[in-house]
Amino acid sequence: MLFFRYLLLPVVLISLLLFSVRFAVADETGNGNKADEHKWFLTFYGGPSAQPDLEHTLLFNMRFEDDTYIAVGALAREFWRYKNWISFEAEGQVGKYFGNEHQWQFSGLMIARWHLFPWQKYLDTSFAVGDGLSFNTETSKIEKEDDENAGKWLNYLMFELTLGLPQYSRWDLVYRIHHRSSIREIIGAGASNFVTFGIKYSF
Repeated sequence: MLFFRYLLLPVVLISLLLFSVRFAVADETGNGNKADEHKWFLTFYGGPSAQPDLEHTLLFNMRFEDDTYIAVGALAREFWRYKNWISFEAEGQVGKYFGNEHQWQFSGLMIARWHLFPWQKYLDTSFAVGDGLSFNTETSKIEKEDDENAGKWLNYLMFELTLGLPQYSRWDLVYRIHHRSSIREIIGAGASNFVTFGIKYSF
């Protein structure tokens, strides 16, 4: 059962990708207007710290045991796109911790975003993965619990799902997993995860 559990997410994503590409061959219209007009993205999101790790968070098997939250403002710019299929962005973030922690966080990252879904005409959808560097003004207690050698610098990783109505193409609802880790101690030590929701404005 454990083997099938960990295979479920990649199998679903690959199946959806193949179906979407087949759909695109039949209909290339998609969300062209949004792609042509909107290259900048302003996102505000926030949410609680999630335990125990990224794997459980991605599988929706997380716990919320810490009274620690983060609120983030992010500005991104699209710099390359292939048709209405995939695009790449550069993003900068400023975050603030609340609850048990109160430090600031600054992150910069590159984002790959997939736009092609069969239902795009009815519900504007995108899925993104981003990676970069993140700096906390103070060492996080959560990351210190994960590894006593935790520091201020860590790798930043995010997974994001956006949903919006085509008639309101500037606005999207956002679900983002906000993750910091050492990549097996290549960059710093320790890790933390936040499950967040927010809103994105395109212009």
